[in-house]
Amino acid sequence: MGLFKKKKTIVATDIDFEDLRFFRVQDTSGIYDYAELVMHRLPIVLNFSDCLITEANEVLLFLTGVLYACDGDIVKIQDKIYLMAQKSDLKGPTLTKFVHEYQKK
Repeated sequence: MGLFKKKKTIVATDIDFEDLRFFRVQDTSGIYDYAELVMHRLPIVLNFSDCLITEANEVLLFLTGVLYACDGDIVKIQDKIYLMAQKSDLKGPTLTKFVHEYQKK
C-alpha cells in the first residue's frame, strides 16, 4: 500500500573546496579507489580525456552503481569531465558554485 510515498527532502550540506578530489583517468586501474572515496562521502572530479571510450564507460557504469547505493549523483561538467558526489553535497553552496562556474551551457 506504499505506492505513493512522499519523497524525502534532501538537506543541503556544505563541504570545503579542499575536500574535492581531481583525477585524470587513463584506464580502469583506479576504479576501486574512486569507489572508496565516493563511499567515504568525498566528492571527486574525473577527467576522461586521456581514456579510451570503452574504459571510460566501464568506470562510469561501475561508479554509477556505487553512487546509487550511496545516495549520490553524477553531474557532467564538460565533455569527458564529471563530478560525482552525494546529493546533499551537490545542493550545498560550494559544489553548486563549482558546477555553475565550470559547466558548459
